[in-house]
Amino acid sequence: MKQYYWVLCVGAVSSSSALWANQARDTQIHLDGRLDEAAWQSARQFKRFYQVVPATLTVHTDKVNARVFSDKSGVYIGIINYQDEAIRQKQFNIQDAFMQAEFNRIVVDFAGDGSGAYEFAVTLGGGTQDAVLTPQLTKDSDWDGDWQSATFEAADFWSAEVFIPWHTVSFYNPAHRADSAVGEIGISIQLYDLSKNYIYANQKQTTSNSDFYLGMPKLKSAIPQHSQLSFVPYMSHQQHFAEQVTDNSESDAGFDLFYKPSHHQKWSVAVNPNFGQVDSDEVDINYSAVETLRSDKRPFFTQDIGVFSVQALQDTKLIHTRRIGAGSDDGSEFITPIDLATRFVHQGETMQVGAFAVKENDLDSDAGKRFYAARAKYRQKHWQSGVLATYTDRPWLARNAKTVAWDSQYQSATWSFQGALLASQVEQFSEQTGNGVSMQLGYQFSPNTTVEGRYLKLNDHFDNSDLGYAQRNNWQYSEAKFSHAINTQSHWLSRIKHSLTLRYEADNDGLKLPARQAYLSQWLLASGGQVDLHLDRVSGGWQDNIGRNSQAFEVPGNWETRVMYISPYIGKFSWAASFEYDREGFAGSAQQYAVDLTWLPHPNWTLKFNNFYRTGDGWLVASDTDQVTQYERDFFVNKIQVSGLITDKLEFSSTLEWAVLEARSDQVFALQDHQRQLLHNVDTSFEDRRLSSQFKLRYRMGALSDLFLVYRRGGAVGDSLPRGQIGAQAWLESAKQLWQAPMQDSVLVKVRYKF
Repeated sequence: MKQYYWVLCVGAVSSSSALWANQARDTQIHLDGRLDEAAWQSARQFKRFYQVVPATLTVHTDKVNARVFSDKSGVYIGIINYQDEAIRQKQFNIQDAFMQAEFNRIVVDFAGDGSGAYEFAVTLGGGTQDAVLTPQLTKDSDWDGDWQSATFEAADFWSAEVFIPWHTVSFYNPAHRADSAVGEIGISIQLYDLSKNYIYANQKQTTSNSDFYLGMPKLKSAIPQHSQLSFVPYMSHQQHFAEQVTDNSESDAGFDLFYKPSHHQKWSVAVNPNFGQVDSDEVDINYSAVETLRSDKRPFFTQDIGVFSVQALQDTKLIHTRRIGAGSDDGSEFITPIDLATRFVHQGETMQVGAFAVKENDLDSDAGKRFYAARAKYRQKHWQSGVLATYTDRPWLARNAKTVAWDSQYQSATWSFQGALLASQVEQFSEQTGNGVSMQLGYQFSPNTTVEGRYLKLNDHFDNSDLGYAQRNNWQYSEAKFSHAINTQSHWLSRIKHSLTLRYEADNDGLKLPARQAYLSQWLLASGGQVDLHLDRVSGGWQDNIGRNSQAFEVPGNWETRVMYISPYIGKFSWAASFEYDREGFAGSAQQYAVDLTWLPHPNWTLKFNNFYRTGDGWLVASDTDQVTQYERDFFVNKIQVSGLITDKLEFSSTLEWAVLEARSDQVFALQDHQRQLLHNVDTSFEDRRLSSQFKLRYRMGALSDLFLVYRRGGAVGDSLPRGQIGAQAWLESAKQLWQAPMQDSVLVKVRYKF
């Protein structure tokens, strides 16, 4: 079995080595992890690493020996990791899954200017992760890139080779100018020591430090002129077996086309694009008024996403791509087909511009939507500022929506600032205009001590729901946070990290809302384990967002406490457990238990068994308009995951998840003039039981080239029942019935191939 893992270490490059990238421009490297080609002997070597977790910043020169060069195809990195075979752990993980092995993470800023970066990580054992890192240092793990790696093991070290082609990403390249052919690439590397939970890096900052981009080591590299045309067609066929499905089979086909005339420009076109996700979403039982925010793995939207990024607090987004291709406005389609999508991105020395347009199928009722977005951003070394505008046309609803954001960012060695002014305008029978502001200011006293202030305000007419996401509007949110870590040399304790967060929330009329004041103490043990202690105070206030258009009412303050233990990740078995005791509702309490078990029977296989259970008598839910019920409820979620590598290119993964919610109405209140009136002889009890399973084979043929075979089965049952009948059916029996009489029962075959 091939194993894929790599680390890179870089330091300052002197002017005498400015063109080191040309040393091996015609060299062919065979990626086997051995570093035995002659080109590696003359490549630039780097050995200096800092301990960044815990952040003692001690220097180590005996951890890694890394070697780097580039040619006309891309960047090559070779690494020798000095870890003894007896203490290192080797384990495979499927792409973007949790890595429970020795691993290395590298962040590459191809433009070298902090305008964004890409993250790559590989485990000893073959697992991989990759992600986009935005200018605001947030991570989007949905992106999948085109890169390769391999490893080799010896008794006292293991070595790795990695190759990142120039065409993998879009970035500003000075080579397109006549007066320059040399660019600077920012490269940051972390080596994760699994046995201790320590992290070593080739710079003193991690992505949790605001000056991360400023501290990145830079490499001068001769970046060649390059153009690329990629064609990625796909075909899929799905066969349904559930009795409720009228169309037993469906087939589809389409393609994505990517054209890069140079490194800094990219044009993408998709015709009937591959917008269907292979992986199912997790089971979501959400009875609150706040929508669950889901990620998006669809290829068209994961490319060049950093260009369109505007960071506002509390997950407020002007572009939430899951809106595109979602349910049709007439309710006839759960997933609306897409006719055409196109996007263009240009990344200049100081200016970035981008735009995209998507047209959904009109359907028979003209219920398809149109989405448009345009972005322009100007940047310098320490700051950048830009504008994002979106437009959504929804003919079936006679509705169109516009949003605009002006965002700015500043970074120095100690200060950081991110701000955005937001505006929305919705026309549907009448015009409604809203606005908002988001600001975040941080100061870093040291790598171990930081203070931050955050402020978000959205007025009651702000509405970005057509293409974006917001937890709510009519909201003022303020937060101050202080974090401090103490690094110790104890034989049993490595670090204690404290954080204190103070919040204040209100609506725009000044009505005080409940707000969480939180204290967290994290103890990193010398054994590699971790203990977390939480103590939260939720202040009393007015609940004005419980749902069903209910009026506001007062809720008392409550306390929440939680303790969690995470075992060391080494060995074949690891676990984590937590216990939480809360005061909730008007005068209720709740207990919460969680246990996560991981078994590694073989370096290629992982089995996870996750359990969550919460019980209590103070759960508040809007059971009707201006009616709130305090429930006694039992909520249980069980999830079993199995994943592994059958051959070098064939992966298997499966997920079985079932959830049970039993809610017995304890007290039911009518809301009149913002006061609670107890109702008698009213029973709003209900049950909600769900099951979802997926079994997937993935055969990898290359970047964006895969063959999938997926089987899905699941169902859901929700009933309003008298209180005395809640819980009458055993949980395992209900799961068995959902399996035997599924609402979803299908097989999907899908193939895509990049030319």
